[in-house]
Amino acid sequence: MSSQYLSFKGASEFRQILTLSLISGKPVVIEEIRPLEDELGLTDGEVSLLKLLDELTNGTKTKLNETGTRLVFNPGFIIGGEVEHQCSLSSSIGYYMEVLVCLAAFSKQKFSVTLRGITHGKDHPNVDTLKHVTMGYCKRLGLHSAELTINARGYPPNGGGEVIFSCNTLKVVKPLQWLDTGKIKRIRGVASCARMSPATNPRIIDAARGVLNDFIPDVYIYNEHLKGAQSGKSPGCSLMLYTESTTDVVLSIDQLGEQQTLPEDLAKTTTHQLLDTIYGGGCVDSSHQHLVLLFMALTQNNVSSVRLGPLTPYTISFLRNIKTFLGIVFKIEVEKVDTEEPGNRRGLGSSLILSCRGVGYQNMNRKIT
Repeated sequence: MSSQYLSFKGASEFRQILTLSLISGKPVVIEEIRPLEDELGLTDGEVSLLKLLDELTNGTKTKLNETGTRLVFNPGFIIGGEVEHQCSLSSSIGYYMEVLVCLAAFSKQKFSVTLRGITHGKDHPNVDTLKHVTMGYCKRLGLHSAELTINARGYPPNGGGEVIFSCNTLKVVKPLQWLDTGKIKRIRGVASCARMSPATNPRIIDAARGVLNDFIPDVYIYNEHLKGAQSGKSPGCSLMLYTESTTDVVLSIDQLGEQQTLPEDLAKTTTHQLLDTIYGGGCVDSSHQHLVLLFMALTQNNVSSVRLGPLTPYTISFLRNIKTFLGIVFKIEVEKVDTEEPGNRRGLGSSLILSCRGVGYQNMNRKIT
C-alpha cells in the first residue's frame, strides 16, 4: 500500500476514521477487521454506513476484500442534498447521526437526510436526545438551521421509525470558549413508549420526578405515547432527561427500557445517571464531547477552550485520531477539587479544560461547481 494511505487496524474506531478521512481528504486503509470472530469483517451496520456516505458524497471509492476484513477508503467530496436511507436493524439511527452531525457543516449543499430504522437503541443517543440536545449543540456551533423531525418511532428489534435531519453548511468554524458551567435552572425530559400500556409513561414520569424534585422544583417530562403507524413495529419504552443551566449548558442522558424492566427501575437508573453526569462537571456531556472537540480542531487560527467532565474512551480515541489526521494536539489541564470533601468520589466532581489552536479549516466543498 502506498505511503499516502493512513493505516489502521481493527474496527473499534471505524466511524471516527471515516469521518476524519472525509473532512481531511486523506485516504485510509483499515486491516484486520474482526479476523478471529465467527462473523468476519464489517457488520451490517458498518456496511450500511458506507452506503450512506457514498450517497452523500461524490467521488468516494471503497474497496473491500472478499472476507470483509480489509477496507480501502478513498474519500470524495461531501455533497449533501436530499437522501433517503434504510438503516441496518443491527444499529440504531443514533449510530449514523453521530457521523452526519460531524459532516453536515462541511458539505456543498444543505443536508436533508431521511433515515429509517431503530430510533431508540443502546450505546448511541436516541432520537429524543438528538432532537432536544444534539441540535442545540449544533446551533451553538453555528449550524443555526439544524433540525431533526421525528415522523415515527421504532424500537428494537424490528424498528419502523423515521426521522428527517436537515442542517445548513459553514464556510469556516468560529473559535469557542465554553468554560462557565453556570447553575442548573431546569430539568426537562421525554418519556416515550410504543405498543405498550398507556400507564407506562406516567409511572416513569412519577418515579423520575420523585428523585429529581428533591434537588430542583422546575422539572417537566413530556409524555409521548404513540399509536398506529407512528409507533413502529416493536413495543418498547425509553426515558431521556436533560438539564439547562444559566449559561445555556445542556447535559443529557437517555436509557432504553429492557424487556421485563419495571418503569420505576428505568426512571431510577436514568435519574441517577443524570445526577452522576451533573456531578462530573463540564459544559458538554459525554455523548457530545467528540463533536465539540472536532469543531475546536477545525476553527480558524485562534485558541478555543472547553470544560469537560471525565473523558470517555470514545473521546480519548477521537483525540488520538484528530492528531493523526489534522495534526492538532490538545492541551489538557486538570482542575483539582478537594478530595476530602464529604461525598466526593474519585473521578467525579473534577473537570478538565481542553484547549487547542485550530487548523484553520475552510469548507472547500462549497466552491465545487
